[in-house]
Amino acid sequence: MSFSLLPELAALNPRPGRLYIDGRWIDWDGERFEQLSPATNEVMGSFPVAGQRGVDMAVAAARRAFDEGPWPRMRAQDRKRVMQRVIDGIYAAEEEMHRLQCLDNGMPYHMSRGTRVGAKAAADIFDHYAGWIDKINGETYPVFSAASNMQYMTFREPVGVVGAILPYNGPLFTFGTKVGAALSCGCTVVVKPSEYTNLCAQRMAEIFAEADLPPGVFNMVTGAGETGGPLSAHPGIDKVSITGSSDVGERVYAAGASTMKRLSLELGGKSAGIVFPDTRNVATTAATLMGLCSTFLSGQVCSTPSRAIVHRSILDEFVEHASAQVKAVRFGNPFDPATNAAPMISRRQVDKVLGLIAKGVGEGATLRFGGDQPGGDLASGNWINPALFTDVRNDMTIARQEFFGPVLSVIPFETEEEAIAIANDSDYGLAGAIYTTDISRAFRVARAVRSGSIGINNYASVPNAPMGGIKRSGIGREGGWPTIEAFTELKTININLDA
Repeated sequence: MSFSLLPELAALNPRPGRLYIDGRWIDWDGERFEQLSPATNEVMGSFPVAGQRGVDMAVAAARRAFDEGPWPRMRAQDRKRVMQRVIDGIYAAEEEMHRLQCLDNGMPYHMSRGTRVGAKAAADIFDHYAGWIDKINGETYPVFSAASNMQYMTFREPVGVVGAILPYNGPLFTFGTKVGAALSCGCTVVVKPSEYTNLCAQRMAEIFAEADLPPGVFNMVTGAGETGGPLSAHPGIDKVSITGSSDVGERVYAAGASTMKRLSLELGGKSAGIVFPDTRNVATTAATLMGLCSTFLSGQVCSTPSRAIVHRSILDEFVEHASAQVKAVRFGNPFDPATNAAPMISRRQVDKVLGLIAKGVGEGATLRFGGDQPGGDLASGNWINPALFTDVRNDMTIARQEFFGPVLSVIPFETEEEAIAIANDSDYGLAGAIYTTDISRAFRVARAVRSGSIGINNYASVPNAPMGGIKRSGIGREGGWPTIEAFTELKTININLDA
């Protein structure tokens, strides 16, 4: 191993892993687990396995805080002031949390610091939702008929106790998206970070502990499925918001059925990047699509267009430039400014991606490059060399299953109708992108592709615009007013004006 992350860990000196329940830290007396750095597989810390017992404690505290405490009934101005303390705390700890996120998931430091998944982005998301607090309102309706003199009006009330289950790829970003929205709406929260990314989540919990929220409003439990399962199924939870795989989403959906839980499920994707021959620049487009799979989080982003649907007339040129892009990929210490790609989060994820690559070769696709592991100084980490497949049919496993890794599959097309059909022939529908200089075609295809979000000549998400999927990519939207709707219930009150 040519580098160690232990000196960085020692410099940050994070506190030992604990649970945060009912306004206090709990030194867990039960089972614990070790979190490993994906870049080196060195131990980054030990954290409690909350399990059913810890979840019961946290949900009871959140339930009590919602049913009896001041938070759901607090005046808008007062709740905004509390949220501002959280926002200020995140800004103050920004540099520390960027570094903790690198230790958590191996994200290159300069990308943790400078992209929409960093601490500043999380603070901005909290700020966005805090801004809604005094604007969450209902409506009044005109008297419908002469049959009765009734006045109808609606109010938005917090949905209740929220179980927020976070992914490993954007632990700070999704912390803001779920917890910031829930608290701003007056809900109480039990948050469970991914078992792979506890360091920055615990630092966020410390900020909440210092912000003087009423006890039980914010709670955090840790662990893997033995914690997430009881949380998503708990009868004391009114709503579950999860970002994760479609398989996990299925289990959460089933677990919540018996209690009719409200659900926000932001799940997997097999997004299509459709490249027309009139794209502004084939080289730039190819480098963009390949780069989304090969750099940053190395394809471990649910909205990544992992299917490049490319017009046959520019296919060879596209592949040539995609191949050139990979030459710029640099693995290594995530704190090295030259590093621009992340490892897979775990050995298990490495095995999954390598297995799918082997499946692609076995089914007749052509592996143009990559798909193996670097040895030498990187052998101790979870690294996979970026891969490109050509001669891919849309019925192949690699075109249908989510890799969540550094692999791009190129599928040729001849006509616009064929491109749309290929894009829509998927169990997923989270995101996608269209590359063309014909604005009429761009809108036409964007409307025809069945997906929650579509980018034209670029793709990005922001806190004030909705993001989410259809089909196996999930239920509901996160971002802007639709998130406020997701964390509130609509109550209708009618008044007899003749009484």
